[in-house]
Amino acid sequence: MPSFDVVNYSLRANKAIQRSLVFEAVRVLQANMNLNDLIFVGLGSIWFADFQIAHKFLHLKDLISIEATEIGYRRAKFNRPFRTVSVKHGLSYDVLPDLLNQTKLTSRPWFLWLDYDGVLDEDKVEEFRNVIERLPPNSIFLTTFPATASKYGRPAQRPRRLRRLLGSVVPDDLSRDQCDDNHLSETLLNLTTDFMIAAAADSARPGGFVPAFRLAYMDSVPMVTVGGVLPPRGATGSVRGLVSSDQWPAVSPYPIITPPLTLKEVAVLQAQLPGDKRLTRKMVKKLGFDLAKEQIRAFEEYYLYYPIFAEITT
Repeated sequence: MPSFDVVNYSLRANKAIQRSLVFEAVRVLQANMNLNDLIFVGLGSIWFADFQIAHKFLHLKDLISIEATEIGYRRAKFNRPFRTVSVKHGLSYDVLPDLLNQTKLTSRPWFLWLDYDGVLDEDKVEEFRNVIERLPPNSIFLTTFPATASKYGRPAQRPRRLRRLLGSVVPDDLSRDQCDDNHLSETLLNLTTDFMIAAAADSARPGGFVPAFRLAYMDSVPMVTVGGVLPPRGATGSVRGLVSSDQWPAVSPYPIITPPLTLKEVAVLQAQLPGDKRLTRKMVKKLGFDLAKEQIRAFEEYYLYYPIFAEITT
């Protein structure tokens, strides 16, 4: 069943925060790189949340969405938010090679975001390799996929499964503990990044691959977002300096796991931030309610991006 039949993509707080961090980072890249005529390519589903932000926030005009199923394709065409959104029917690993053969598209940089419903598999890994080899210079490539531990086999099988998927970048001593429920997201972020670097090196891309996106978040399941920039020859150092800044938004040491909050709770907490001291549970209790320590830390970390959802009735 397609995920758009289950989830309204516009009503997921942690996903919304992840999306905001990604697009803020791309705006920083726009301000510092030659990203004129950037094309956005993604899996827009029927909601087109990323596409709306790409157009309104980044001012991108040419946007291409890929939809696999016949019903999804028809619904996506009906729900296109802007005239310049083009919907292509098919699986991404069939559609992308055709797009990458079109000179009018490959003469411009891409912002390609492959936001998958399914876990990492051989087809996705091969797709990563192909797009890293073929994307135009100055392109941005990232992917999002589930990190549900059980989907990668039993605990003892997971290191071997990841080695079959990602090859030599997976160390021989990858442990079972590194692949358990608490650590698999971090392991996938590390190994997928290493794979992308190696894919660029193997294809002798002049500017290589610069890691720039590293975000874990909790949706209905654990998710990871990983990717980077494919700079032209001579620009690798400047891009690496840009994304290694302490102010770079798209690399986080903490998973995005914010608590569901009422409008009143959000307003009261935001009124305390930013502060000279970290909020504590004792301080929150004095405000009139209570949250776990981990929830407080997560809200502090991402409060600028915390979305507000409200029901409008007439």
